[in-house]
Amino acid sequence: MEINTQNQFDIVIVGAGAVGCAIARELSRYQLKVAVFEKESDVAAGTSGRNSAVVHAGFNNKPGSLMAKFCVEGNEGFESLCRELDVPYKKTGKLIVAFDESDFAGIDKLIENGKKNGVKGLEFISEGVVKKLRTPCWGNWSNAVPQYGNNKPLFVYGGSCRKCCTKWS
Repeated sequence: MEINTQNQFDIVIVGAGAVGCAIARELSRYQLKVAVFEKESDVAAGTSGRNSAVVHAGFNNKPGSLMAKFCVEGNEGFESLCRELDVPYKKTGKLIVAFDESDFAGIDKLIENGKKNGVKGLEFISEGVVKKLRTPCWGNWSNAVPQYGNNKPLFVYGGSCRKCCTKWS
């Protein structure tokens, strides 16, 4: 492998997964020459590209935990990040369905946790409302979580690198 000695960088990041791309994007805001090296042929070709693509709302995390805090903050900022990166994002929402009264306590607990964590829009909805949503599920009551969403990880990580790299191939 021939090394091009013309390229000089202030910072070199090894790995173009979620963390490497996010660091590169953040550092690009400063007067720095940043390079991202990746052994694969594209960004997020490893573990980062295999995630579920769900943007969690934070209702299912222990109240007051860092995980809950980061889920809520990340969820609230993700839509604007995707707009900034010009990548698709869809806020799909989520229903947690109760099939009988024994399920109500679990749904109540999730709503309570979510409210303590600062998740917006959590509510109990009736079977009639679920049917009006035309979802392929059934049950007596549901916990509606409008903050749930999904994305395409490769687009997000690639968008991060595109926005910060002057040379991309």
